Amino acid sequence: MDGKSEPSMVETVAAVGPSGINTTNGQPIAAEEGRFPAGTLVGGRYRVLGLLGRGGMGEVYRATDLMLGQPVALKFLPEEAAHDPQLLERFHSEVRVARLVSHRNVCRVYDIGQADGVPFISMEYVDGEDLASLLLRIGRLPSDKALETARKLCAGLAAAHERGVIHRDLKPQNIMIDKRGEVVIMDFGLAAIAAQLTGAEARHGTPAYMSPEQLKGAGVTAKSDIYALGLVLYEIFTGKRPFEAKTLQQMIDRQEAAQLAGMNSVATDIDPLVEKVVRRCLAPDPADRPASPQAVSAALPGGDPLAMALAAGETPSPEMVAAAGKTEGMAPRSSLACLLLIAACLFGSMAVRQRTSALMHARLDFPPDVLAQKSRDLAVSFGYPNRPADAAVAIDNRGWFIAYLQSLPEPRKWDDWLAREAPLESVYRESPSRLLAFPYAQVTRDNPPATQPGMTSVTLDGYGRLLDFAGVPYSVDQAPAEPVAPETVFRAAGLDIANFHETAPVALPKTAADLIRAWKGPHPAIPNTEMTIQIASWKGRITQARLDCNRAGSHPAPQRSGGGPGVMYILLMFLIAWGAIFVPFLAWRNWKLGRTDRRGALRLGIARFVLAVLVWGGAVHPAADRGAFFVLLDIGADCLASAVIIWLIYLALEPEVRARWPHAMVTWNRVLAGRWLDAQVGAHILIGAAIGSVTWIAFKLIWAALGPGDTLQPADGIPLAAGTRYWVAGHAGGMVTAMIVGLTAFMTIFGMRVLLRKDVFAALAASVIFTLTETDIQNAPNSLVLWGLYVVAYAALAFILLRFGLVATFASVFFIKGIDHMTLGADWTAWYAPAGVATLALLLVIAAFAFWRSLGSRQLLGGRAPDLKAGDLAYAIPGRPGSRPL
Repeated sequence: MDGKSEPSMVETVAAVGPSGINTTNGQPIAAEEGRFPAGTLVGGRYRVLGLLGRGGMGEVYRATDLMLGQPVALKFLPEEAAHDPQLLERFHSEVRVARLVSHRNVCRVYDIGQADGVPFISMEYVDGEDLASLLLRIGRLPSDKALETARKLCAGLAAAHERGVIHRDLKPQNIMIDKRGEVVIMDFGLAAIAAQLTGAEARHGTPAYMSPEQLKGAGVTAKSDIYALGLVLYEIFTGKRPFEAKTLQQMIDRQEAAQLAGMNSVATDIDPLVEKVVRRCLAPDPADRPASPQAVSAALPGGDPLAMALAAGETPSPEMVAAAGKTEGMAPRSSLACLLLIAACLFGSMAVRQRTSALMHARLDFPPDVLAQKSRDLAVSFGYPNRPADAAVAIDNRGWFIAYLQSLPEPRKWDDWLAREAPLESVYRESPSRLLAFPYAQVTRDNPPATQPGMTSVTLDGYGRLLDFAGVPYSVDQAPAEPVAPETVFRAAGLDIANFHETAPVALPKTAADLIRAWKGPHPAIPNTEMTIQIASWKGRITQARLDCNRAGSHPAPQRSGGGPGVMYILLMFLIAWGAIFVPFLAWRNWKLGRTDRRGALRLGIARFVLAVLVWGGAVHPAADRGAFFVLLDIGADCLASAVIIWLIYLALEPEVRARWPHAMVTWNRVLAGRWLDAQVGAHILIGAAIGSVTWIAFKLIWAALGPGDTLQPADGIPLAAGTRYWVAGHAGGMVTAMIVGLTAFMTIFGMRVLLRKDVFAALAASVIFTLTETDIQNAPNSLVLWGLYVVAYAALAFILLRFGLVATFASVFFIKGIDHMTLGADWTAWYAPAGVATLALLLVIAAFAFWRSLGSRQLLGGRAPDLKAGDLAYAIPGRPGSRPL
């Protein structure tokens, strides 16, 4: 506590030595009886066996708990404490907290009682010897025994810190070694009481075991216990105190100078890692000390603190998880193999895409800005010549039309069909005023609503042919002299009106119309397909022109239709409903129990917020309008809500994973701690990238071999080719997908692992769930074979992710999504090719960076390189004060 070097209250807990004589630090006190002679019944429950010792915190007795029939130690406060209400309240408060700590390396506090008006506590009786006496007898502990003792001290101290209990006076006198060799830390939660007593021991303290901030009278924190732990560890390994001083100021000066004698100069068998850890613990600045006792334990040579925590049934802290596992990364041969595999898959994906992507089977010469100008020219020809105040254009694939072509019977003449019908489309909006789309400033076909005269919407295919038009006509006095002829619409669509016959309109237009006409005829290139063209006009101006394709003899189908809810949709709705009920409750419960990784959850939430802003930045149509402020408020609230949701989910679910499957979180916790340059993080990113790349190729080949024959797929990444901000937003969206899908997949695998216990069974169960989300294979030919192959492929993927964890899962999903976005085939001169090249470069750079870091301290061609850490970058600048060489 705060005495001189004499034993304090818990220091006086006697050790029953081999002779059975009661001793205090080796000195007999059998002749003393104290306030309560042997045989006295205290509190109607405890039978006193004898006085163990006395100190500044009062007297300590050995007794028997008659109710439970077990030995206990009874600690009585001095009589002066019984008359101090504030001290009594503090005593009760500290004991209430201390009794929450239950760990084999911490002396357990049982209860509070009172006898003859004097308060006491009952606690575990430790039969053994205090560490100070042991070191006095033998000098120092052997290195292996010292390491074992150090880890047990860290475990006990960590258990208390997790409950918010700070020791404040950790020293060898407060550490007991029982007869089984177990280490037990005494006096948790009571040092603060001793600091308020007026006795000589309590008033002066023990400067040799106090941190600099304690000696200066500053605040005492858990980092103060870390400093005291370093002092104790130094003494355990060397048998000497690290600092010797005659005055308090001299002690403060030596601690701040941190000039302690090298531990190897005392004993040559001490591992250099031990001295490194101790020196970190003894850093004068608390911020430079290890984050927790778990971090100290993890940094000690040998052993597996994570396994020790799991064996003890404890939830390891994020710091302990981050400190566990390997730090050397991968062998150069394995890293190089992964890098080459990724490169082969990336370049091989171009050949696969050239064969399977509809985009690569069409010659598309018009970039988005050209399509926008063609749309403007078409609006003029339809009777809207006034120059707009604002316009916006977006491009996307025509997934609905590709699906229609796939529904036609074989043989399919893809090249002929796609030479007539482009696989992508542009949507152009213009308005006589600013296009302010609420709530997120994302201009679409229907947002903002077409309410102002002169607003038009033009949809063209990639060849600049009309697919759809809608316009709000000008007032009557601005009507054109002559109406727009239907032939103008047909020419805009690239059709010959002579091949069509007039028919009854199929639907009423959504805009004003005084004349509605419709024509029907065969598609000029696609067999068994009819085209229906409906034209509506008002006062001569075209207000609607719509083209529909459908099977010959059937009713026109809408161009864009949404299917019924699939398995993924139903599963998603179920998870949302479940999460809305249980996630906030689980998060609150984990928070109250102190199990959450608050720092990690906050950083994940911030990342989600930033990514949401980047994604929005690619879709936003900026408008300097009075409503822009409210748009910013809406998008800010939406981005913040997405961040809060993932923050809550992480607080709710992550502690369970850390408690049951922490090895899968090692590199993830390093990432959240800012250790981006960690070799093992690089290795897992590299492995995940390789897994994702191989997975993309494998599923494409499986589908090509056994799926519906002669099929093409839309180009998912075409929106990214519209410009730089769209490209950035697209890959930010890929990171969001990696975050959400990665966490979902990871939690699914984890859930199966908890339920089924075996990794193989968990991988198989997860693979069945993932296969159920593949709705395309349900009606495909060879569906049973496809099901089997998908289950096997997903099982292999799940098993690999079981092995490498969350970082590899994220990297895998990001690379799958990234290759999907890579609009690059054999033709690198197409207007969309630069976006594909940029995506290829991005993925290669990530893979190369991960490869470089995965080597760790090893060089590719032999030898070892300096081990670069994230924090080292700031200290490697020549001439910078305090810099150190890499």
